[in-house]
Amino acid sequence: MKRIFHPGGSVITGSDLADAVLLYAEALCNRRQVDVVDIPVMGDDGHLLRAQFLIGSASQLVSVTADSPSPELVEPETTDFLHRKAQTGAMIPAAWTREESAVAQFDDFDY
Repeated sequence: MKRIFHPGGSVITGSDLADAVLLYAEALCNRRQVDVVDIPVMGDDGHLLRAQFLIGSASQLVSVTADSPSPELVEPETTDFLHRKAQTGAMIPAAWTREESAVAQFDDFDY
């Protein structure tokens, strides 16, 4: 697990998710773009919550390893989606959600 520190505080999420958020934030910074990402996080009481971050050209994020009694938080679809959006030349508009991206991919197929 990792804790992501942002100007408004911090959240705990899975290590792969935190790494993907920072990777995408760096890519957006290099492109001079911003986006909102939605990731699962652990609440103070251990319940699973969702957090949205505005990341990009002015992001001030820090990620550090965090101890947590909970099992590692994983959401492979979100991690993969953030990795794809971070790739150079990614054709996914910044504001698209995972679901919108999936619909667009299916629309490209000829039946």
